[in-house]
Amino acid sequence: MADIRHITPEHDQHELLAAHGFADAFWALWVERSNLEEIADLLRLDPRTRRDATLGEEARSMTDPSVPLDEKNSLWLGRHDSGWSVVVSPLGVRAALLPLSADDRQTLEVSWLQEIDGLYPLYFHAKGGEVSEEIEPFWNGRLQAGSVFERYVHGLARNYGDDESDGPLANAFLTIVGRMMGRFIDEEWFHSPGRVYDHPSI
Repeated sequence: MADIRHITPEHDQHELLAAHGFADAFWALWVERSNLEEIADLLRLDPRTRRDATLGEEARSMTDPSVPLDEKNSLWLGRHDSGWSVVVSPLGVRAALLPLSADDRQTLEVSWLQEIDGLYPLYFHAKGGEVSEEIEPFWNGRLQAGSVFERYVHGLARNYGDDESDGPLANAFLTIVGRMMGRFIDEEWFHSPGRVYDHPSI
């Protein structure tokens, strides 16, 4: 895993996702597990619905404006970087997520739903939820003592008022995620092979 704790990504992370159709609705869960079958089992995904696709291919279906958001029920699962995988869907999933962080594993969750609540918190979980932390929207820059995020916020703006758009803080959240895992979102990320499952949205 590359040490990119002080690096700024080449592309604005939120703008890149928006360019691929995720401006209005996006949910992603990064999981410190490399076994996709294991993740699919923990999420209780039906293997009979599995089909192979790159993230970019599935993103076109997930963001198709002709399909109502509440009817989009696909979930993409693939590897993100060494030791980490990522789950992407328009609205998130109903499955319990804390088991994914069991056994000293970690998870990070970033999502937004612009027409409802906007940007949601950046969530971190480890040890099955025994260790949990979040950064709220409209972050004022303060972190709790001993925060897991402290090493990864170098150079980021540390004050997001309620008159700001969600984009800058969403980019900050995704930059923190990328720094923690050693890989940012880039165009190559959308060419990542993975698998798609049908899954009810939350």
